[in-house]
Amino acid sequence: MADLQQTVGEVIRHERRERRLTLKGLAERAIISVVYLGEIERGKKYPSPVVLERLAAALDMDVSDLLELIALELRGVRQPQVLRAIGFTQPARGGSSTSGRVINLLDVVAVA
Repeated sequence: MADLQQTVGEVIRHERRERRLTLKGLAERAIISVVYLGEIERGKKYPSPVVLERLAAALDMDVSDLLELIALELRGVRQPQVLRAIGFTQPARGGSSTSGRVINLLDVVAVA
């Protein structure tokens, strides 16, 4: 089972980064200290309900949405983030010994 304190911090950090906010920026918006926010994000401190409400508002979220993200993370069902990196991660189909989308696309071109 995931650690609640750690998970709360991870979700807040993830949401802060999604919005491209610095620790200082989010702390100022939530009216808390940068040190306290850092401790929350690292899983060293539990935020009070009032601080959770402030953090949610500072992230332009309802507190219920923030709590739902935390619950999803604890359940392990949070959807993976879509990466924008260039790469081919789709596995080969049909049990081929070669793998990767590039190989598959070349095979299709060669057959046609």
